[in-house]
Amino acid sequence: MDCFRELPLKKRKYMELLFQNCTEEVRYYMTLIDVEEGCTFIKAGTECTHIYIILSGKVTGVEWPMHERAYSFKDFGPGDFFGEIECFAGLLQYRISLVASTPCRILSIPAAFYMQWMQMDVDALFMRTQENMARLIAQTAEARKYLFMEGKERLMAHLIQKYEQKYPLVQELELLQTRSQLSEEVGLSMKTLDRSIKKLEEMGIIRIRKGKIVISREGYQSMKDYIEHYING
Repeated sequence: MDCFRELPLKKRKYMELLFQNCTEEVRYYMTLIDVEEGCTFIKAGTECTHIYIILSGKVTGVEWPMHERAYSFKDFGPGDFFGEIECFAGLLQYRISLVASTPCRILSIPAAFYMQWMQMDVDALFMRTQENMARLIAQTAEARKYLFMEGKERLMAHLIQKYEQKYPLVQELELLQTRSQLSEEVGLSMKTLDRSIKKLEEMGIIRIRKGKIVISREGYQSMKDYIEHYING
């Protein structure tokens, strides 16, 4: 299908195989959408009416806790599906918000027609079930590792994520959050957060400029290497 030409080769072949026997309704009603950077195209709590597939660009998953301060938790890119898990689970509303962190092209499919197709196409259903199970297992493993991280490592993981949301648009990132906001986002007490920031500064991984954390490309790479060794070692 022409709409998958923008995807990397491996993901394009997967999509072509997945959609080879999709229903006429899916083909007819699927729509290409161009989303501007900064636009929220899925809002948590709204009705789950469409399945979205990222064809190009990056999007950021955003949680909206009870205090209404947004928490960006993960970046997604070409080939990722949204709304599908909710439909498979019988949920009526989207569970997370999604914001375009770069200009994006997205394939939109009405959820009702998508689910009708899945019920009729056993091969496509198996492919998506296998993919979703692998994704959920990986997410559970990541969450478990993060839960048991010490303060310094947990802060590193958060700063890595913040930097990756902006790179390659910026080579050096200055965080705009206050210490209080960062404490809530990372899930650390102010005392532990201050101690962790001081350790990272002493290690030469971050700099403090006018009270704000500054991450260089070299500092980001040092944190990335450290966390990978911490998790796998």
